[in-house]
Amino acid sequence: MRLAKIILAGSALTIVSAMASAQTTPAIKETPPPPGTQKGLVTVVNRLDNTIAIRAEQDNKDGAKAPDKTKPDEAKPDDAKSDGAKAEGATTQFKIDHKLSETVHAGDKVKFSVSEGGDPKTNTEKTITKIEAE
Repeated sequence: MRLAKIILAGSALTIVSAMASAQTTPAIKETPPPPGTQKGLVTVVNRLDNTIAIRAEQDNKDGAKAPDKTKPDEAKPDDAKSDGAKAEGATTQFKIDHKLSETVHAGDKVKFSVSEGGDPKTNTEKTITKIEAE
């Protein structure tokens, strides 16, 4: 009986300490990307020419209106585009190092940094210096 009380007290102490440490752990916040870093969606990776096409992500900070909430019985007009089509940015082609191109695939959401001065042969004006899949 005494052994059961010791085990019960030990497990209660463990549970209380675990709950206390869980309460003091701060929530994880996503840090914003450093200045000069862009976000986008990889559409094409051409490893033969060492080029990559990325569709830039647009921020909602530039006054973009939030989608209207409609009642369930109201239908949207057929000619209205979806919210996803409005949010798409332009696709841009960049020069990329072969090692960097191996780290991403078409369809990946990425954060990337760009430098000016590309390759006239491939008709690209900018070069990816850093790319990271999200």
